[in-house]
Amino acid sequence: MKNTIRRVIVLFIFVAAPLFGRAQTTSSAAADSVTQQRLIQQVSADMCRRLEVENQKNPLSKLSKTEAEQLFSRLFLQAAASNDELATFLTKIGEQGAREQGEQLGRQVGLLMMRECPVGQQLFMRLGGEQVSQQQGMRPEETKLLQPIATAMCRDLTPRVAELRKLPLAKRMEILTDVMGKNLKPHAKQLSQLYGADIFLNKEGMEKLGTKIAALMAPQCPEVLVLFTDFDKIDR
Repeated sequence: MKNTIRRVIVLFIFVAAPLFGRAQTTSSAAADSVTQQRLIQQVSADMCRRLEVENQKNPLSKLSKTEAEQLFSRLFLQAAASNDELATFLTKIGEQGAREQGEQLGRQVGLLMMRECPVGQQLFMRLGGEQVSQQQGMRPEETKLLQPIATAMCRDLTPRVAELRKLPLAKRMEILTDVMGKNLKPHAKQLSQLYGADIFLNKEGMEKLGTKIAALMAPQCPEVLVLFTDFDKIDR
């Protein structure tokens, strides 16, 4: 289950990556790690504040992926214009390695916003959940069966967010596994009919099932889903 959740988060990060396309081509190869970390923190916090304002004007839940990409490009340019240090980086476009460093910076900004920006989490997770569902080829009958399970998972875990944040990841995963088992049990017959009698003994099948449930949970309780992965090891 831990690997399943991590896989879903990774998929969401790559789905969200185009949202940072502007950032991915405008950083300097000469940036040292200290400068990068400072810029990542600054840009992430600034963009999160701007997203909150945008969400009040026009709920982000209504944005299409294209509209979200356009919004992020605009917000990044605004963040750049108000950050002298970042503006200096932007003047170095074209230096050798700029694209590689820019991609790293943009992705790290995305990861930080996924962790620390609630309104960003909601947008990333909704768009990512839609994309993952498409990639998994989720059929209407699957959605009909799994949606109530995902909703129940969110219902059970959302009140425990504060508690979960205080626990190590291993303990969180134990709780997730328990909650998943509890919510799968009432639907065992329907799951067996849809996926085969051996679904609960099929490791690969259960991983796919977990991925689909996580994708349906994502737009409902993004603040829950992000608690079940180690972002520092997400590339490993």
